Amino acid sequence: MGARLAELDVTEPEGGAVVVSVNGEVDDSNAGQLMRAIAESVPASVGRLILDLSDTRYLDSSGVEVIFTLARDLQARRQALELVVPEQSGVRRVLELCDITSVAPVFATLTEAKGDGT
Repeated sequence: MGARLAELDVTEPEGGAVVVSVNGEVDDSNAGQLMRAIAESVPASVGRLILDLSDTRYLDSSGVEVIFTLARDLQARRQALELVVPEQSGVRRVLELCDITSVAPVFATLTEAKGDGT
């Protein structure tokens, strides 16, 4: 059973936000590397990071820790973290159990997070 390592897709900053999408699985084997890659993708010029977990199929405790650490680090830089996790996703259930909303708002879609109104 080979785990599909997570891949990142980073958008150019737009509307004061950068969107980082995580596709695949996040576990102890790749969480540290993902943390560094995500942190490096957030320029000081943006006010928020939208972390899109719509295509994240698996997230263990290491992945949850990445999110909490990102939220804390961004807050120290006066930047916000927002999460996109579909309502029926297993990842969303894990994050809800870990009280992730105490550090970042969670949206069901990227459109909601961006506030496009569409």
